Amino acid sequence: MARRGTPTPGQAILEGIEWLKMDKAEFARRIGVSMEMLEALIAGTQPITADLASALESVTGSPAAYWKMLERKSRCAFADATSGASNLEPNK
Repeated sequence: MARRGTPTPGQAILEGIEWLKMDKAEFARRIGVSMEMLEALIAGTQPITADLASALESVTGSPAAYWKMLERKSRCAFADATSGASNLEPNK
């Protein structure tokens, strides 16, 4: 199934795990986090820090800047959705 638009960090992590053909436990070990932390990253309840972005780069080959961009876009989209900002008209 094709994905549309920018993936969430969690979606990108799952795609990386699948592409690398490894299980979640091995992926978590390689990026230096617990299984609980990996599940939180996938669920979007744990942010991707600069250190984690570097670890993801070393395992997946996707640049740290890519992971930080996904995190930023995801947080902005969440903030817009929860604040209703997308429904507001700009001040004139």
